[in-house]
Amino acid sequence: MYVDFEYYSSVFSGSVLSEGAFQKAEQEAETYIRYLTYLNGDIFADTAQADAIKGAVCAAADAYYMAVRETAEGGNVKSESKDGLSVSFVVARKDGETADDYVKRCMYQVIRIRLLPTGWLSRKAGCKHDHKCGCCDCL
Repeated sequence: MYVDFEYYSSVFSGSVLSEGAFQKAEQEAETYIRYLTYLNGDIFADTAQADAIKGAVCAAADAYYMAVRETAEGGNVKSESKDGLSVSFVVARKDGETADDYVKRCMYQVIRIRLLPTGWLSRKAGCKHDHKCGCCDCL
């Protein structure tokens, strides 16, 4: 585990996850971040960006837990009618979006905010410059 519950609760000030639920959510967050950044190397070996990476893991763990819980519960009741037994729910899922896609979208939104400035989400190969800068072997 890259982030422990102590870091999550004290430094990140996380309050969504209990210690019991944290391990599963943290593992899912790590797996998804590794999937998003695998082209650029091992993100969890980057000590210079450790704070941003730990923040992304914690935020993604929160997003994972909340999205899974919302999917399981079916959303919040928006309106209800007794006579015709009509119930409407407020859900953040888009029409036709699978539960798995919804969970990934929720996680990506919080990961992107934290990791985009670090360059880890870049899909460019080589030195990641748009031009031939001469600062490396990007010929």
